[in-house]
Amino acid sequence: MTNKHQIKKGPLVVALMMIAFLVAMESTVVVLATPIIARDLAGFELMSLVFSSYLVACAITTPIFGRLADRYGRKPMLFIGIVIFVIGCLLCGLAQNMIMLIAYRAVKGLGAGAIFNLAYTIIGDVFPVEKRAAILGALSAVWGVAGVAGPVIGGFLIEAFSWQAVFFVGIPIGIVSLLLLSFSLKENFTPPTYKRKLDHWAGIITRLSIFTNCIAFVTCIILLGIDVYIMLYLQDVLGQAPLIAGLAVLPMSFSWLAASYFSGKLAIRFGGKAVLISSAIIQVVAGALLVTLDQNSSLYLAIFYAFLTGFGLGGLLTVSTIIIQESVGYEKRGTAVGINSLVKTIGQAVGVSGLGIALNVYLAGFFANAGHGDLDTSNLLQGGTSDALGGTVDALVSEEMVAFALDSGIDLLFIIMLALSIATVVLALLMPRVQLGCHRE
Repeated sequence: MTNKHQIKKGPLVVALMMIAFLVAMESTVVVLATPIIARDLAGFELMSLVFSSYLVACAITTPIFGRLADRYGRKPMLFIGIVIFVIGCLLCGLAQNMIMLIAYRAVKGLGAGAIFNLAYTIIGDVFPVEKRAAILGALSAVWGVAGVAGPVIGGFLIEAFSWQAVFFVGIPIGIVSLLLLSFSLKENFTPPTYKRKLDHWAGIITRLSIFTNCIAFVTCIILLGIDVYIMLYLQDVLGQAPLIAGLAVLPMSFSWLAASYFSGKLAIRFGGKAVLISSAIIQVVAGALLVTLDQNSSLYLAIFYAFLTGFGLGGLLTVSTIIIQESVGYEKRGTAVGINSLVKTIGQAVGVSGLGIALNVYLAGFFANAGHGDLDTSNLLQGGTSDALGGTVDALVSEEMVAFALDSGIDLLFIIMLALSIATVVLALLMPRVQLGCHRE
């Protein structure tokens, strides 16, 4: 099989970074805006579905686009995914209620299934392993930039216009990314031929890939849990404004960038397993510190704990991605990376849905025990206590009680995430040793 690419590597890196920025910016502003959206649309109990519908749709299309990319080429499949994503951005901005928003987020997820997978597949195709860590670090830097730009732009749009405006940001970014990709990558693709259909799967599902994907799965549960509920903690427990809450998590983006860059290089030198173990231990420490946060914690303490979390999560996800890229050749890389992306997406969907259910159940039990079993939890967010009581002022249910309930519920979620962090250490210890660049040791 011959698969030649006419590549302008500099512009290609910029194109891939723009594509990553498309998704990263969207994720940043949606996490920032979701508490406000849930309050505006009276849909607190549906808040987790805004994320899980997107992630489930992404999970469905990720392996499909990966397989199609192996069969028909990376570039056309990535183009299709970006177009679908941009259409989803437009629809989300036009949503009139939570059900519509949840459905339109699913449309965006269909496109994201291609973007997440094929950007990393192209990196594995084009760049040798010794340079790949730096490229992945550059893509992680995009998340850092989005972490800076997202809260600023999102906060401004929410305060100056409305939450609907944050979804329109992805439209011009998507158009520019399509133009850059068209210019930077010319693909002459010849589809592979196999004597048997099962030949394509040989070498993709191995003991090493199973352990690596399990680590990625658990890590993504933690990632989405922290992304969503640290923002909820900052806004509705500590009482910070959306813009301040968004800026408060910026250090996590920068520590993620540093971890991605250096963990990739360390993995080449010392082996992927050693770096995964180290990153998992860092995440356990950070998770234990997050559990200690409460209503009286300072904003700066929360910022520092989130900063430490970036080191653990960044190292785990970067190294696991490189291991999967290196485990197979070109003709199977789209499928292998697609499976890895699918596992990550399922982890995020399970995380945000499972943790959302746990929080809702805890809050329902909390207020039932307090004698308010009929409380409408859809309006429990900051400033919604009176609405939650049907407009009746009740001295027994104050903003302080709501903040305490949310604080206790989020603390439970942090404990769950700590247990999952410990599980990543165990998985990393049990996995086969791997030396990047020469497969297994």
